Amino acid sequence: MRGLKIFSLAFFSYLALSLYANYFDGELAEVIYSRGLEPSMLLLGTVYAVAFFSVFALGYVSRIKLSPAFLAVLFLVLSFHDFPVVPTLAVLVLIAYRLRINPFRLFPHISLLVALLIPLSLYIVIGVPFFERALRYELVGPLVLAAILAVIGMAYSKVSLRWKTFLVAVYSILFFLGTFRSLVLLVYLAYFLVVYLDYPELRRWLAALSTVPLFLILGMSGGLNAVLVRIGFTFLVFHNLVRLSLPWGFFHGALLFSDNPRHLVASMFGASTNYTYFFFGQPIADFGILGILEAFLLGTFLYNSERSKESFVVVLSLMLYSLDPGVDAFVMLFIAGTLLFLASEPDVT
Repeated sequence: MRGLKIFSLAFFSYLALSLYANYFDGELAEVIYSRGLEPSMLLLGTVYAVAFFSVFALGYVSRIKLSPAFLAVLFLVLSFHDFPVVPTLAVLVLIAYRLRINPFRLFPHISLLVALLIPLSLYIVIGVPFFERALRYELVGPLVLAAILAVIGMAYSKVSLRWKTFLVAVYSILFFLGTFRSLVLLVYLAYFLVVYLDYPELRRWLAALSTVPLFLILGMSGGLNAVLVRIGFTFLVFHNLVRLSLPWGFFHGALLFSDNPRHLVASMFGASTNYTYFFFGQPIADFGILGILEAFLLGTFLYNSERSKESFVVVLSLMLYSLDPGVDAFVMLFIAGTLLFLASEPDVT
């Protein structure tokens, strides 16, 4: 139940902050609603958020062991969000699985290195978003890939904690320059989970260590109020997705397989930027009330990840990261891939 407890704490903390920003602070609410969405009591969004979480938890406690065949098919289907490059790579991954090769375990150091080289190369060749804000969304895809590779390397690598601490500091600087606070948070989530699982004697220091990403994110956002506005607006978007997508969905799968789902959501409301849409936003926007099936599946993903510490770190980090921006095919692809390779290994506690 460890994974469900951690996710539940994060989920309901996020939900509480979003409701505070929309209801209990008039100045924050005024900023949140200044973007054009109609004021709302948010009751519908809150009810569906809790209902979908309940189904997610049911998927976790059902203790269903997902079959490798199902994971392989799901992995291949998800890869078609970026045809033809990603499906080609997906076929190579499935071949590796059939050969019982887990690249996550074989090449974690390469994963850590590539996670450094991707942003460095982009900044040298194209430019640094911190200094050229117009580059921010141009580089988002490769930077997300780099952050996920950093998480995988952090989880599977056997390098010392001192090296992992150094690397997470370097990644923080790189993603800070990329202006993506969620990616800074993602690498810290993986680092904290590694410390929590592998170094129990250091757990008492985690609260103090959490001030580092907290101050970084507050600095990147422009202060606590800006963070609360972001959280409150994300939940307002989710509420409106619920309102517009019932009963059978609005996008019917197009959001999950979009190459830029957050832009697609923003365009739905007449904006040209990107809107984050909360953890359960995509299942509801795509499938309406039938999205509970995806919520159930996400819960089974978390349960299945607990067979090994490494897969648990990767899957839980990605799910916690997705609380604000929402789930997409790219993140789901790495979750399914992690579980697929885990299925080829003997049970590990």
